[in-house]
Amino acid sequence: MSQTFSVLSYNIQAGIGTQRPHHYISKAHHQLFSTKAKRKRLRSIGKFLAGYDVVCLQEVDPGGRRAGFANQGDLLREASQHAHHVYQENRAVRAISLHGNAILSRVAIKSCEDLKLPGRMGGRGALIVELDMDPATIIACVHLSLGIADQTQQIEFLADHLNLPQYGRARRIVCGDFNCGARSVPMKRLSEICEIRPLTSGIHKTYPAWAPRQALDHILSDDKTYEHEVLVEDVDFSDHRPVSAEFKFTSYKD
Repeated sequence: MSQTFSVLSYNIQAGIGTQRPHHYISKAHHQLFSTKAKRKRLRSIGKFLAGYDVVCLQEVDPGGRRAGFANQGDLLREASQHAHHVYQENRAVRAISLHGNAILSRVAIKSCEDLKLPGRMGGRGALIVELDMDPATIIACVHLSLGIADQTQQIEFLADHLNLPQYGRARRIVCGDFNCGARSVPMKRLSEICEIRPLTSGIHKTYPAWAPRQALDHILSDDKTYEHEVLVEDVDFSDHRPVSAEFKFTSYKD
């Protein structure tokens, strides 16, 4: 029996909520401190996330000063009421902030892998989970660097990893903030090595959220999955807009 299964990818900008160019200056204090407005925004984000089965988040602060030394992922999970969750810390900025990825899921998570991606500056990663589904399904949440050389290196490293025998014949879904377009060199390399294709394209513009001009956030899958619809969601909690896709699977366990 087939069931619809929804996936969302969202760079939440640690709840800072930049909605206009000048907010990068006027809201700079949100980069340094925990504020009531930021906590309220995170709860609103969590309620929005409740509409999706699996959520891949980037730019989550898992406990830095600007997050009030609390894991933002926990607040989001409580607001969204997802039963299963995993977090990944990739970079620390002194005593100010922590930077990472998170996956929230209504489907049980069988295993989790914290994969650090190479790059000149470091601090980038991929969070990979195997969901308790039939057939086996792997989801990777990624956040790439800004430069094309680092992006290509990171993509090739990730693709080679996803081709390891441990993943067998599992269905693969990769999503996140790639900081590059669907037809860019790094994305083409991912498709070539890993035999997955982007469901998003140049029309799925996500950045900046107030007037999207760039398609930086993507969802990719292999041919074993069937997508119903890919959307850029019209919400402005972050400087990115989220992208979502619906898939049809035979069954899953919660």
